[in-house]
Amino acid sequence: MNPLQNPLLWTRQHQVAWVVISAVGAVTGLLLGFMHSPAFSEPQAWRAFVAWLSFPELYWPWPVFGFLGTGLAYYAVQLFRTSN
Repeated sequence: MNPLQNPLLWTRQHQVAWVVISAVGAVTGLLLGFMHSPAFSEPQAWRAFVAWLSFPELYWPWPVFGFLGTGLAYYAVQLFRTSN
């Protein structure tokens, strides 16, 4: 096994970038989930967003898939870069 395939052996900068990119993906997933919800069409969307956040069962898959999707994409890019 190539040591560059193991994320625990990456440089600290790559690990931090991976976490930051994954967190941005989670936030993006959360916002996309809110835009997809019926609460987005409310007249006061900010208040609807805060109320929407109090019910995690409505939105939990969105940030999870955003986190995993961007994290896996970053990992795939790192694998591709090291294999070439």
